[in-house]
Amino acid sequence: MMSVLLRSLPVKQAQTRRRSQIHIQPILLPFAGDVARWGAARGPEAILSAGLAPALEGHGHVVAEPVSVTFPREKRTRDVVTNLGYLAARLSDAVASALDSGRFPLVLEGNCTGAVGPAGGVARARGAAGIVWYDAHGDLHTLATTSTGLLGGMPFAVCLGWEFDDWRERAGLRAPVRPEAAALIGASDLDPEEEAALAAHPIARLDAALIGADSAERTAALLEPRAGAAPGWYLHIDLDVAGPEEVPGVLTPAPHWPARADLFASIAAAARSVPLACLGLAGYDPGGDPSGRGARLAVEMAAAALGPAC
Repeated sequence: MMSVLLRSLPVKQAQTRRRSQIHIQPILLPFAGDVARWGAARGPEAILSAGLAPALEGHGHVVAEPVSVTFPREKRTRDVVTNLGYLAARLSDAVASALDSGRFPLVLEGNCTGAVGPAGGVARARGAAGIVWYDAHGDLHTLATTSTGLLGGMPFAVCLGWEFDDWRERAGLRAPVRPEAAALIGASDLDPEEEAALAAHPIARLDAALIGADSAERTAALLEPRAGAAPGWYLHIDLDVAGPEEVPGVLTPAPHWPARADLFASIAAAARSVPLACLGLAGYDPGGDPSGRGARLAVEMAAAALGPAC
C-alpha cells in the first residue's frame, strides 16, 4: 500500500477546541544520541530555561517539577545502540509513570534518537502507540538504506519496526507502531530510499510545501480518520521543521519550510485530531543560537500543541 499524501482536497472547517486543564510533567533527556553535555544535548535545559513552565501555566495548565533521565557511567557500553536502548528504557519508564499518575508527559529530547522511549512509554500506558512525526526529514532509514550511517536518521523507522528491534523493545514498544497509526508532517528533504518506503507503506503524509493557510483543515483531514488506529498518540516535533530562520544553527537545514503561523496551526490541529498522550520536542542546539530564538520557538510550539485550558 502507498503512503497517504494529502493534496488539494476539500475539507471541512476545523473546529477550535479548548482543552481542560492539563497537569504537565516535563521530562528532560539531555543527550544527543548517547552523548551528554555537547551540542543538542544542551537543548532540553535551554528550552526549559526559555520560560516553558511560565508559558504553559499562563495558558491555565499545571506544570510539575521537571525530571531528568540520567545515564550512570557503569551502564555505558561501547555499543551506541545498546546505550540508546538503555536511555529509551529509562525515558519510557518516566513517560509511562507520568501517564499512570494522570500527568501529561512533555519530553524535551536532545535529538530525535530520543523519540523511541516516549513512543514505548505511551504504548505501555495506553496499550499501543500512534505517532505524528513533524520533521524536515523522514528519519525513516535503516542500515540497508542509509548512505551516512547516522542513527539520528533512523528513529521513526525503529518505532515502525524496520530496524533495531532490541532498541525498540528496550523502550517498551514490544509491538511496532502500525503504519496506519503513523504520519509524517513537514518534510522537505527526503532521500530516495525514504520516498520508496513511504510509497510502500500506508503512512499519512503532509509535506512542507503543502502546509499553507489551510494547514489546520488539511492536518485534521489527514489525521482524524486515523485517530482510532491507536489508543494513545505521541506527537514528535523536530525543531528543524520550522527552518533555519526560526531555529538558527540547525545541523541539517532543509530546502523548504512552512510559514510560522501555518506550522503552528498544523501542530495545534494535530494535537486536537488524535488522542494525544505525549508531546516531544527535539533537535535544538543552543550553541548555534546565541539569541535563544529557537528555544523560545519550542516553548511556543508546546503552548500551541497543548492549547489554553478551559
